[in-house]
Amino acid sequence: MNTDNKNYNYFKKEEKNLKKKYSEEYVIICDEKVVFHDKDLNKVIDYARQLEAGKYIIQRCGTNDDNIQMFHTRVTF
Repeated sequence: MNTDNKNYNYFKKEEKNLKKKYSEEYVIICDEKVVFHDKDLNKVIDYARQLEAGKYIIQRCGTNDDNIQMFHTRVTF
């Protein structure tokens, strides 16, 4: 299983708690833990630039289940 899948599976497993703790924020999940969070996507992307591509995911913790967004880390910003 690749790192993206492990991190996404972690998000899905902890989704309820993460949405409660980081409501309406973007989180960066690396090695199955939140390493950064902010409401401003630009700040999140700036932080992500420091990380190794393919080792993390960026996920929005919206209050609505229809609000799921996954940003693949192999994309260059």
